[in-house]
Amino acid sequence: MKKIFLTIIIACIISCQSNKEVEDRLVLSNFSDSAASNWRDALISGNGEMGIMVYGNPSEEKIIFNHELLYEYIGTETIEPPFVGDIMPEVKQLIKNSQYQEAKTKILELAKTRGYQDILWTDPYHPACVLNFNQDFKGAVLDYQRLLNYENGEVTVNWLADNVDYTRTSFVSRPDKVIATKIISSKASTINVSFDLTHQFDTEQSAQAKESGIEQNVKMLFPDRLDELNNPLVEKPEISLDKNWITFRSKYQLVDRGYEVIVKIKNVGGTLTNAKGIISVENADSVEVLAKVIPIEPYSKSELLDAKAAIENLPSYDVLLSRHSNVHGEMFNRVSLHLDKTGFLDGSNETLIASQKTDEEINPYLLEKVFNMGIYGLISSSGENPPNLMGIWNGSWRPRWSGDFTLDANINLQIAAANLANQKEAIDSYMTLLERIAPDWEVNAKHLFGCRGYVSGTRTSGRRNFHTHFGQWPGNYWTAGVEWLLLPCYEYYQCTGDKEFMLNRLYPMMKKTALFYEDFLDTYDDDGTYLIGPSYSPENKAILPNGDRLGAVANATMDIAVIRELLTNLITLNKELDLRDEKVGLWKNILEKLPSYLINEDGALKEWARKDLGENYNHRHISHLYPVWPGLEISPENKALFDASNVAIEKRGRGNGSAHGLAHTALIATRLKKADLVYGNLLFLMKNDYLYNSLVTSHNPGIIYNTDALHSIPAVILEMLVFSKPGVIEFLPALSEKLQKGSVSGVLCRTQAKLEHLEWDMTGKTMMAKVSSGKKQDIKFQLRKPILEVKVNGEVVNVDGDTFKVTFNVAEVKDIIIKWK
Repeated sequence: MKKIFLTIIIACIISCQSNKEVEDRLVLSNFSDSAASNWRDALISGNGEMGIMVYGNPSEEKIIFNHELLYEYIGTETIEPPFVGDIMPEVKQLIKNSQYQEAKTKILELAKTRGYQDILWTDPYHPACVLNFNQDFKGAVLDYQRLLNYENGEVTVNWLADNVDYTRTSFVSRPDKVIATKIISSKASTINVSFDLTHQFDTEQSAQAKESGIEQNVKMLFPDRLDELNNPLVEKPEISLDKNWITFRSKYQLVDRGYEVIVKIKNVGGTLTNAKGIISVENADSVEVLAKVIPIEPYSKSELLDAKAAIENLPSYDVLLSRHSNVHGEMFNRVSLHLDKTGFLDGSNETLIASQKTDEEINPYLLEKVFNMGIYGLISSSGENPPNLMGIWNGSWRPRWSGDFTLDANINLQIAAANLANQKEAIDSYMTLLERIAPDWEVNAKHLFGCRGYVSGTRTSGRRNFHTHFGQWPGNYWTAGVEWLLLPCYEYYQCTGDKEFMLNRLYPMMKKTALFYEDFLDTYDDDGTYLIGPSYSPENKAILPNGDRLGAVANATMDIAVIRELLTNLITLNKELDLRDEKVGLWKNILEKLPSYLINEDGALKEWARKDLGENYNHRHISHLYPVWPGLEISPENKALFDASNVAIEKRGRGNGSAHGLAHTALIATRLKKADLVYGNLLFLMKNDYLYNSLVTSHNPGIIYNTDALHSIPAVILEMLVFSKPGVIEFLPALSEKLQKGSVSGVLCRTQAKLEHLEWDMTGKTMMAKVSSGKKQDIKFQLRKPILEVKVNGEVVNVDGDTFKVTFNVAEVKDIIIKWK
């Protein structure tokens, strides 16, 4: 029955739309033709604040509830870093003399005498609970399918049994802040289903996917309480039933904090009963479920009554979905990608993933769906916080690396597509996180370095960001974090020209970051330039002259790059906005004294700008190429450094195969115009078990649920199609000839301009673009190909090599056509 119905629908679509329009609709969703037995294959939905993971089978389905603020309290949150800033002059002298190990040891020994024990982990992200469905029906299951609609965030599960179509749909509403589920069937009085809430514990969690450091911290901090503490550190939940309502309350053991979940079940037709923690519905025509997850502090301050009243006043599922679709759909459709799919086949997620493993060309159906999934995930996990290591979705307690916000590459990759894809809400959530944790950055600077200003920690659960994740791992040496964290916000200003955002929110934070370097840079190397030390290039180790490897050294190229970038941007802002800051002269003086980048005997840009420090090429992090990406400093116009950066990326190994390293490398490759490397890394991610059946990505092949790659792949694709910086837009900078035809729309550019539409044909050697400008300006356009002709609004324009200039007025839109040899 259902197959015939679906065939009729598809036939109608094909008869009414072009092939391209049909393809576009198909890739705006993903579907699976098999049930998910593991939460990692669950289909996901979210509104930034709450997330759900839908998995199971027709008879037994589960919806895991997540909330962006739920982190298991383990006692490390408020521990400040030790005060070791008073020995920095001595430490810097040791570093200057290349006594790197001695300097590191001196800091750690003093830290221990002042109460610091060892590396501290962040509070781990965890699921709230799971809503269990048990649905009875007659007959065998046929035509099972589950589907995720990117445009409205709705997860659909449907099947046929005994000639009855059954459908369950779920989503998380952004405007109404509620989780909603609906169960329907094609025949009256056939829905029989029961519901209960339990903690979501992952009994199959592998050792590789679990963070062992958390248990070590608990033992270290609470040695006298181990017998009374649970694992995890949460008390037995309070579960109550009242007619058609279920409530679930859970308290953390070590803090007066917890969370509540409230669920309302409404049946149309049939009967509803409750007993022994279960609500049962029999012989219903339809059932609707509404739910909320509510963090509370103190635990005694319940918000259940208010939540119940809010849910009581909500309209039907269909009205809620319509409201949500209007908001979510507008956000999702701001940017779009279409790839030519000639010669390729679409299919279920499982089919696409399996076939891609044996194909040496990227299936554009799969790549386009992953691109859309990345934009969808970014939107759905941006609320009061940006995406953490898991986005907003998690089915286990104590996930690897706490599932936190890791600030030395991961969060930076998670947010990389936000500006290009015009997701201002994601940038606001990201900036809100930074503003919340920034007060701790001043404590870090004072305690660890004896300086004013800002120094970020390397990890945070979103509440605090003390720089305490160090021990033998030298995270305390890292000072470059704040500028990398602030750069997406500066990029937002470049894309939008939002002066209020810049002056009221970002500029004061940039100045406090510069204040740190004003104090910190007080030691000179033998060549008269600043010695930058302590210094660390995440998360690599330099090779010392004696062959030892050490991360705690000096003059990390990343440090030089971020200082140069920060101060240059501050000076630029003062000129653009006529700020007349009294420190402009000081900033210019610091820039003149920064050490130069170095190129090693292999011709590669060195990771540490000291001659006595050797390279470790095989590593997942690529911190020293910061001035290539995300920075804008190194470009083809600076040939020596550009060539050295190309050598550096060619020599870089994949390290442990981390997905974020592959995505990071691809982003750098887009700036280095290395189309083959960009395509190769995308293909590697598509075919080597980095995709779960949900199209969410893993950290390593087949293990560790992680959205670093998911959310950064859209940035890779957008950067390979268009590069921009103030006054410049470059078309197709790193596009492989294998992606012969396609189009992209809605890309913001870092010159207050928007690429309304770009369409390319590599075989026909033509491209068309529509560009709008948010201000009056001249934009230099570039296409690194032998250009035959350029037309702007139908008129031929002069070309200078591979560039041409176009003048825009405010809000003006111009059409550009380029042909090349």
